[in-house]
Amino acid sequence: MLSNFQLFCLISILLVAVGGGYYPLFRSDRARAGTGFPLGQAFAAGVFLALSLVIMLPNGFHLFSKALPEITFPLASLPATGAFVALLAIGHLLSAKRSGSHDAREITTPVIPVIMTIAIAIPSFMLGTALGVSDNLSGLTIFLAVIAHKGSAGFALALAMVRSTMTRPQSFLLFALFACSTPVGILVGADVHEYLSGHAMTLVKAVILSLASGVFLFMATLHEMKHAPLIVDCCTVRGFIAMSVGLIITVFVRVLLGIAHTGHPG
Repeated sequence: MLSNFQLFCLISILLVAVGGGYYPLFRSDRARAGTGFPLGQAFAAGVFLALSLVIMLPNGFHLFSKALPEITFPLASLPATGAFVALLAIGHLLSAKRSGSHDAREITTPVIPVIMTIAIAIPSFMLGTALGVSDNLSGLTIFLAVIAHKGSAGFALALAMVRSTMTRPQSFLLFALFACSTPVGILVGADVHEYLSGHAMTLVKAVILSLASGVFLFMATLHEMKHAPLIVDCCTVRGFIAMSVGLIITVFVRVLLGIAHTGHPG
């Protein structure tokens, strides 16, 4: 059963996703002239980077060592690396489809928005699952990062749909799959947290948080390849400051969480 905080996150993320896709889907002429939300993307990249390397991955190491103390191998690195490489492969597939299109008719095929939906929905689901298994304080940082990214991702995805030959019902259906990916992840994470306990819950949570670490790292660095926020949106002074603010705030929140739980920053 969802907590009040998780229910709030689920509804908020769904509304932000729908809000991001509203203009491309309902005001397609205006949307084609838009540029998205570069500062929001830059801020989210900084948050993702800190979440991956400062919060998620260390938590994964800690939980694996707690669940399997006899194993000295850094197990958390395996799901994190696996998630990163899997998303990289999907990203290369998307990039190849884009670069392989040589004329206007090819560019407008529905293949691009379909692959984009897969590339965005999979990590969105994983981030939702990580939010679902996290406590309220840790989940808050994940929630803020997802909110910062979800609207701009929805805008870009919906824009690709209206620029393709997809019919209006097909666009709405595909966008609904994207919009629901994170909320469904939250529901799955909450169910896992409710039905598992003790050693099994510790192990599952370690795997989920480690996977999320790889997802966050990918979203911060290589998401959309040459259009990655750390490359495109952070090249300006304002963009770099936005990214730095996102990173510093997230690290500061992690320090506060450590002090609140143990009395020291660790």
